[in-house]
Amino acid sequence: MVKSAQSPPVRFRTELAPPHVSWLAIVLVYALAAAVLFLLFRFLIGFNQFGQVHDQAVLAGQNRSAAQRLIEDLADPPSGLPVERALARFAEDFVAQDGGRQDPTGTGAAVEPVLAELQEGGASRARVRERAQRLLSTWESRAQAAERRAAELRLGVALKATLMGFVVAATAIGGALLFLRRSRQLYGLLARRTAELEEVDASRRLFFANASHELRTPVTAMMGEAEVALTGDHRDDGTMEQALRHIVAQARFLGHRIDEMIGLAQTSDGKLQLDAVPLDYRDVVAEAVADARSFARSVEVDMDVTVPDQPVTVRGDALWLKRALLAVIENALKFSPMQGKVTVELSQKDEFARVRITDQGPGVVPDELPLIFEAYYQTDTGKDRGGSGLGLSMTRWVAEEHGGRAFARNVGHPSRPEGCTVTIDIALERSA
Repeated sequence: MVKSAQSPPVRFRTELAPPHVSWLAIVLVYALAAAVLFLLFRFLIGFNQFGQVHDQAVLAGQNRSAAQRLIEDLADPPSGLPVERALARFAEDFVAQDGGRQDPTGTGAAVEPVLAELQEGGASRARVRERAQRLLSTWESRAQAAERRAAELRLGVALKATLMGFVVAATAIGGALLFLRRSRQLYGLLARRTAELEEVDASRRLFFANASHELRTPVTAMMGEAEVALTGDHRDDGTMEQALRHIVAQARFLGHRIDEMIGLAQTSDGKLQLDAVPLDYRDVVAEAVADARSFARSVEVDMDVTVPDQPVTVRGDALWLKRALLAVIENALKFSPMQGKVTVELSQKDEFARVRITDQGPGVVPDELPLIFEAYYQTDTGKDRGGSGLGLSMTRWVAEEHGGRAFARNVGHPSRPEGCTVTIDIALERSA
């Protein structure tokens, strides 16, 4: 099955998105922050209530003290003060209950109702003292009730403050850990992207260096053949026709190399979209071999092709499958000696359509076999014979995109190879 390409911006945004664990941590931190705001709101309400009740307790205590002093001032002579003087001192000590305002003159409206209550029924010392005792009892009860309420509110405020402190600490720690985790993730992503950019930059420089060498080789051959064709009169000995055939073969080889370079560049930036249609893989192999025939005649190498009688149905992109095969076939032709032979064999192996392309060249050093499919990698022999190191890399990519793989093996004795076989597996079309 052909895989769908994912563009680098989409892949970058996908990697940039936090993982599911981070999303849960983010939601938890936001929940803790909401809990902090809720506790802060409750704390402020409780603190305001505590302040009001505390003020009431203080006022009740002050008035209780004023009532106690009034009772002491109304003691029987000779230690007691006159009733009018005792009431005047009481008016100075009394604190009104409507917000805590005090009338220092003793004549304000807040004091007058209390003085009227003390003087109700006459201003005798005993009567005023009796009513002062009742006021003292009332303010004593108010003071105690306010103190108890203040103590309860103080405890509630303290508990809310403690809980809020724990939640704030948990939020801060969780946010810090989340920030550090996210920072490490972004740092790792940035490091990978930086390494990729450095690798792309190095590959680009290597690409231009190899591409110039790769394109120069067939162009030089074409120029040489054209000069041969233009020298003298070759109408009778067939030199002209042979030179033109060589020029055509080199031109096609050059066109294939350009297609490889453009194709691999498209696969790197994610712009390439492969078709996925059912097709007979035998036709793809036949077209690739037909395109390579002219180059095979140019380098004087025979080609032997074996395909099964029954259709080999795969699902994929015929153009890119042919390019992948053609890159390996031309690579085999380039490494095979003159008068040598390249075999192309198509078969079915398990769930794959398998193409085995074997040359009679010098083979590959065993340690380098896994590396020849890397972009721009070339063996020493490959460097001597020209090449950009792109063909086999593109072949592997096409095979993997079609649910298969590509690998190489030497032919003959490991220390004295008699050639190399490149195997390309493509997933077969599954029957419904």
